[in-house]
Amino acid sequence: MQTTEIESRPPSRRLNIGTIAAVVVAAFALALIAEAIFTRDPYWALRWTVDLKVYLASGEAVRHGTSLYDVAIQSPLYGPMPYLYPPLTAILFFVPLSLLPIGVASLVWNTLSLIALGAVAWLSLGIAGVRTPRTRAALTLVVLVLATWLLPVRIQLIAGQINMFLLLLVLLDFRGHTGRWRGLGIGIAAGLKVTPLIFIAYLVVTRQWRAAATATAAFLGTVALGFVLLPADAARYWGGLVLHSSRAGGVWDTPNQSLSGALARGVSSTQFAHWWLVVLAIVAVLGLAVARYAHQHGSDFLGFSAAAVTGLLVSPVSWEHHWVYVIPLLVWLAVRAYRDRSAVLATLTVVLAAVFSIRVFSLLGIQESPPAPMALAGWEQVIAALFPLTGLLLLLAGPIWLHRTSRVPVAEPAERVLLREPTGAVAA
Repeated sequence: MQTTEIESRPPSRRLNIGTIAAVVVAAFALALIAEAIFTRDPYWALRWTVDLKVYLASGEAVRHGTSLYDVAIQSPLYGPMPYLYPPLTAILFFVPLSLLPIGVASLVWNTLSLIALGAVAWLSLGIAGVRTPRTRAALTLVVLVLATWLLPVRIQLIAGQINMFLLLLVLLDFRGHTGRWRGLGIGIAAGLKVTPLIFIAYLVVTRQWRAAATATAAFLGTVALGFVLLPADAARYWGGLVLHSSRAGGVWDTPNQSLSGALARGVSSTQFAHWWLVVLAIVAVLGLAVARYAHQHGSDFLGFSAAAVTGLLVSPVSWEHHWVYVIPLLVWLAVRAYRDRSAVLATLTVVLAAVFSIRVFSLLGIQESPPAPMALAGWEQVIAALFPLTGLLLLLAGPIWLHRTSRVPVAEPAERVLLREPTGAVAA
């Protein structure tokens, strides 16, 4: 491959049949390999399909006419595990999945999750400037295989989580164009799981009013559809359960890689303190300011990445698998490092990949889900909060790097910024 100048046309958005077939086959093979590896590992075998079983129970509840929010699967590791998402999520995803035996459902779900990861890889490469179809197709498979080793993806497969589909929906709105339906993916994703609402805030602070309105309308449409299909459950969820983050587990659990989790472990607290809200509000303002700064300096994608990290930091609970949002950023950094022949960016990419691949706290014997907050030494606190600390460093360092490298005037309109991005291309 060689570096080329910017092309005036946007990257191709069409997937050919060969690429789709290759991604599907690779996803199925990787799902089989993941099952073979993790179900034979004593530690991970106990956690295999732990969340998927709750999802399947929610699908059965809808089919049998019982309340979603009376569902609670008893886990020998985590105790009672309730259904946490809006009603529409169960209807769209888990009702059909619940018709399958658990083994088949697990294989189907993980295969679909990995197909979604392949789509994320393909979109991320296009955003990063890889435009030649053959190169982009080959790198999509490379990214799919390598990204499967990232800890958020591994936990996603082990638990049977939903986050890869949310990432794909959101990323569809950050492909570098300003179509009339921009914001639709964000709104639908937020209607399936409320955490993507941070991206509507991003659209507002960057004054992308049309996209913000589309995202808001799509979100409200999913809420309304939930009330139409399951009115009682929708009323319970949107009437208060949506705010009960404690239903997701202990905020102090080490896999909770949000700032709230780090604070809970730092002060050995079992519940939120009022001063935490001040800290989270400051970080939210900082993160969205960084996202706005990135957008003003020519990168809607880096604005998306800053907003994603901000959402993960300020959410009461951000389990390890929630951090799949770093995947597009890792792809972008790797392509940028290659294009610029930058040893600094290459090193940063490797370091970030290592941070998001190695479960250091487990290697050092720090407990995963203690019955009460643990007393950790200072260095253990750092190890137990690697994801949020890394996210904070990215938010602090990002504007400095953008200031030194950006060539787009701050006052340039959003439409021209989106059409100009990416700032380079890789071709075969």
